[in-house]
Amino acid sequence: MAHVQQLVVPGVHRLAQFAHAARAGEYLFVSGTLGTDGDGRIVPGGIVAEVERTLANLTSILAEAGCGWPDVASVSVHLADLGDFAAMNEVYERYVGTTPPARITVGGVDLALGARVEMQCVAYAAGPRTSPSGAGTAAAPARRTGYVEHDGEQLYYEVVGDESSDATPLVLSHGAGGNHASWFQQVAHFASTRPVVTWDHRGYGRSSDHGDRTGPLVASTDLLAILDELGIARADLVGQSMGGWSVVGATLARPGLARSIVLSDTIGGFATEAVLAGLARARPRGPEREVLGSHPALGEAFSAKFPELAHLYQSLSRMGSADSEVVIGRLLAVTHDADEARRLTMPTMLIVGDHDQLFAPSAIRAVADLLPDARVVEIVGAGHSPYFEKPHHWNYAVDNFLGWLDDRHDNLETPF
Repeated sequence: MAHVQQLVVPGVHRLAQFAHAARAGEYLFVSGTLGTDGDGRIVPGGIVAEVERTLANLTSILAEAGCGWPDVASVSVHLADLGDFAAMNEVYERYVGTTPPARITVGGVDLALGARVEMQCVAYAAGPRTSPSGAGTAAAPARRTGYVEHDGEQLYYEVVGDESSDATPLVLSHGAGGNHASWFQQVAHFASTRPVVTWDHRGYGRSSDHGDRTGPLVASTDLLAILDELGIARADLVGQSMGGWSVVGATLARPGLARSIVLSDTIGGFATEAVLAGLARARPRGPEREVLGSHPALGEAFSAKFPELAHLYQSLSRMGSADSEVVIGRLLAVTHDADEARRLTMPTMLIVGDHDQLFAPSAIRAVADLLPDARVVEIVGAGHSPYFEKPHHWNYAVDNFLGWLDDRHDNLETPF
């Protein structure tokens, strides 16, 4: 039996001469990693963009091995120009948080492909993966379900976790390709440390839409009605794609509701020139053929590698009465401007798959530029639904964000 196991990660570029990482005993040794895209090109945008992509690539490698940044023991950073030290550190801190690993930084180094930064690390990779929020083995969390009568409709919800807990509830709002069940890879994970609420938009899953009004104009008030029924006055709100409109609308309508918001592969209705320019860079697929697992909200590589999960997504997306084309038209008709963005002063994280063909990463970054306290996490090798395609990566990013919110002090700067 081999004592060393090589690890190769789909979606992260490498040369044939080395693996992304090697596991030896309890430790994972990660190769020197550059800020390259999936085709092996250094990403444009200067040192900040390169460091972000380098760390995103490292995060993908760690996640593939079943560990994350809290498991990293040491990091080596090589800079072509030591003058980039401060800019590198600013991005680096967002990933490692307030308990960073040991590190060495070397400057004035000639790097392959003309790169400005290269990083490698060593991580402890024994046993089950742990989350930065401290989740461990515990009894199965409680679950209850119900309906809220609102505006002539029956709105379905589920709550999983200890509702008597002092922890801030996490509320997950699905996209147009899903329903409450789409979050099956998140609910149990997060419910070990906090109450988790999922719900069905009108016409999706088990919620009715007798008035044929499903869309952002009613979704935000529907979400508020559910939270009122549950007695939730403050929460961390997550919106995936269409759900981003619901979260933004509810947050604007009720200041003080959101401790934080997470916008996952969504512009949330913000439609400035920069955002629209980013959307124009998206590469939508042609007309979808009726084949197993094919869906525009999934990356093509994911559908090819995991046809059974892609088919599950495809099936979930067809549970309900909503017409996606009608809903998308209603979404695009509801927009928010820069003034409204400035009202969202709570900590915000935007997540995007680097292969999202509906909302390009450049559009997501343009939204982040509008928000007073925002940070972006790009998940390498994922399409429009990284929460479904790469749940460990997505969960880790949200875990890290929520962990910082749980532990932070008023005078502590954001580590993202």
